[in-house]
Amino acid sequence: MAILGGIIFAVGLVIGLAGDLRFMVLTYRQGLGWFFACLFLPLVSWIFFAFHFKEAWRPCVASIIGFLIAGLGYALGGFDFLS
Repeated sequence: MAILGGIIFAVGLVIGLAGDLRFMVLTYRQGLGWFFACLFLPLVSWIFFAFHFKEAWRPCVASIIGFLIAGLGYALGGFDFLS
């Protein structure tokens, strides 16, 4: 089960990171100010998401789903984060 969990974790991680990358590409297309602000200031991404919801919802949903899948793979793999 650890191998299957590891595979699911890796797939979810790739999907989540692809969503994050798509979001950063979207911020870059809007301007360098948005790009660097979202890259270095944590709450600015939420502001960008609110202002550009029509374009930004797909990358955000992909990122959330990917990281949820990665969490599922982590749990199925039986990894123990306390030891």
